[in-house]
Amino acid sequence: MPDRLAALRERIAELGLDAIVITHPSNRYYLTGYTGDDIPPNESGGHVIITPDRAVLVTSSVNSEQARQQASGFEVFDRVYGLAEADAAVLQEIGVRRVGFEDKAILYQDYRTLTERLDDEVELVPVGTLVDDLRLIKTQEEIAKIARAIEVTDRAFEQVAPTIKAGDRERDIALRLEVAMRELGASGPSFPTIVASGPNAALPHHDPGDRQIQPGEPIVIDMGARVDGYCADLTRTVWVGEPDPRLREIYPIVLRALETAEAGLKAGLTGREADALARGVIEQAGYGEAFGHSLGHGVGVRVHEGPALSKRNEEPLPAGSVVTIEPGIYIPGWGGVRIEDVGVLEEDGVRILTRAAKRSID
Repeated sequence: MPDRLAALRERIAELGLDAIVITHPSNRYYLTGYTGDDIPPNESGGHVIITPDRAVLVTSSVNSEQARQQASGFEVFDRVYGLAEADAAVLQEIGVRRVGFEDKAILYQDYRTLTERLDDEVELVPVGTLVDDLRLIKTQEEIAKIARAIEVTDRAFEQVAPTIKAGDRERDIALRLEVAMRELGASGPSFPTIVASGPNAALPHHDPGDRQIQPGEPIVIDMGARVDGYCADLTRTVWVGEPDPRLREIYPIVLRALETAEAGLKAGLTGREADALARGVIEQAGYGEAFGHSLGHGVGVRVHEGPALSKRNEEPLPAGSVVTIEPGIYIPGWGGVRIEDVGVLEEDGVRILTRAAKRSID
């Protein structure tokens, strides 16, 4: 991780900071390679303190050996009490005056502890999304890891999707998908697998339940494998038997919106302009109000990260970012359709990494 630390230290110097405290678990993993107590990394696994010449990983004695193995080049500090108390002890030992902190990723209790434990002369400086911004542009190594996670996801989907039959429960299909991903090499899912059938398909983040699959209705499957710490994200809409009349109408619209977005997407467009590529197709078809979320988001060590392909994002999308493209139409009481690929933004277009087959309606 030396390049990542060098980039962060450059930003620390620009901001006139003596140190920065990293509390977000995904940023901790990104900088150190240390997973913590769980995958995906959770908050209790540890914090990171970076100075111009030191890199310290604060964790518990339970995890310290794992931390030493995974976080090459980091000093490991075994905390005795809480993480914030340990952070303060390290900062006091180093001797600092201006300390950056992730104001969007710190517990209020931890912030209070730092202010109480550190000298009055120490200034705590909010740094917003500083590390998240470093993660926007992926290296070739990162893209290769994401591509591997996508390959596992695609293969798991193509193994399980043909086995779905009327009468299967949503939760059982989700379990089969997650088992397949693990058998193919995933450390686990990058998020809880979604299988949403019939009316449940109108809920973009439906939790699979006991509902049984019925012939002809939409089945939205949203899944992703985590491989080597990086995430995949895939959505396909499938059905059993002949699609019902509304599915016959809506599915081609969403597929056309996806294809239009992929044909026009490239680095340099704003998030708003990218979103409009697909949104325009859906609006022209009369379903604009049924597309309630943005076109996509970044993917990396988290399944949802920057940049945002959203009508609220006026910033240019950087080359080298990996993003989802996932238009959808959702009709309460009936269901919905969403189709999603993942691609790498380049100067002249988007390179699609997803290979899982899409259904077609003749």
